[in-house]
Amino acid sequence: AAKERIYNEYIQFVDGYTGNLMNCRSSNVFGLPVAILCSTLQSMQIDASVVDEKTVKLLLASIQTYKMSADKIIKNHCCRLLSEALVIISTAKHLYGHDQMEEVIIELKNMFISGPNSGASELQKCKPALASFMSGLGHMEMAECEESVKIYTVWQLYHMLLREKHWALIHLALSAFGYFAARTSCNQLWRFVPSDASLSFDLESGTNVAEERFMSELKVFLEKEMALPTTAVSSAEQFELIVSDGVILKQQFLNNSSPVVEEALRRETMDVGGEEPSKKKRKLPDSFSRGVKLLQNGLKVMGDGLSLWRQDHHDYDHLDDKILSQFSCLEDMINHLVCLADGG
Repeated sequence: AAKERIYNEYIQFVDGYTGNLMNCRSSNVFGLPVAILCSTLQSMQIDASVVDEKTVKLLLASIQTYKMSADKIIKNHCCRLLSEALVIISTAKHLYGHDQMEEVIIELKNMFISGPNSGASELQKCKPALASFMSGLGHMEMAECEESVKIYTVWQLYHMLLREKHWALIHLALSAFGYFAARTSCNQLWRFVPSDASLSFDLESGTNVAEERFMSELKVFLEKEMALPTTAVSSAEQFELIVSDGVILKQQFLNNSSPVVEEALRRETMDVGGEEPSKKKRKLPDSFSRGVKLLQNGLKVMGDGLSLWRQDHHDYDHLDDKILSQFSCLEDMINHLVCLADGG
C-alpha cells in the first residue's frame, strides 16, 4: 500500500506539474513526490518497471520551464526535478526505448553545452544525475554514422563529461562510460572520447595529451570496478543485518524513551522484592544493547566524517556550529542509552 501511494502521488504531481509550476516559488517541498520516488527506486523498494513515459514528459517539461523562466528559484526547482527525472530514467531502463528519447538527448545537449546558461551553477549540480542517465544509453539502439543526430549528440555529451576537471565528476564520468561501453552495440567507442579528456593529460606538466594515457586510466578504473562484485554478497548481508537491527532499535526507542524505561524498572524491582532500584541489577533486552552498540559505532563514523568535512569546508562556519551543537546533543543521548544498556 505504501509503495502504491508513493507512485500514485508521483503521477498526480507529474499530471499537475505544468499548471502548478508558477506556484512553486514559495514552496520548499515542491516536487517532493518526485524526490521520494527517485530515492525508493535507487534503494530498490519499488519495481522500476512500473515507471511509465510520464517521467520522460516531466524531464522535457522541466527543461522547457528552465529555459523560459528568469526566476532563480524556479530555475533551481527545475534543475532539481531534472536531476531526479534523469536518475529515475537511469533506473527504469525500458524508458530508453521511448519515442521521445532522441528529443531528450538533444535538449540535454542544448541545455548543458550550447545553451546560454550552459555554465550556470545550478546546471553543474545536475551533472552527477546526467552521468547516471548517460550510462543507460548503452541500452538504446544507435546508428553509427555521422549523419545521425542522435549519436552525434551523445558523442558531444560524453565529450563534455569526460573533460570535467573535478575528481568526483571524473569518477562519475568514467563509471558511466564504462557501463555504457560494456553494453552498447556501438563499435567506434573512440568517438565518444574527446582528444582532450581530463585523464589524457600528464601529471607533471598538465599540458601534454596522449590518448593512450586515457585508455590506460580507464582500464585501471574498470578493473577496480569489476573487482567490487566479489564483496557484494557480504555487503548485502551486512546491509540487511543493519536494517534489521535499526528497525528493532527504532521500535525500542519509541516504546522505551528514557523516563519510561527508568520508571518501568523501578516498579519492577519494587514489585519483585521491595529493593531499591540502585540495589537491583537492571536487565534490558539483548536487542536494545545491540541497537545501542550500533548507535555508538555510527556516532564514531559521524565524528570522523565531521572532522574530515571541517578540514575541507572552512567557509561554512555557521553550519559548523549548528552541526556540532546537534552532534553534542546526540552524543549525550547515546551516552545515556549506553548507561541504561549497561544496567547503570
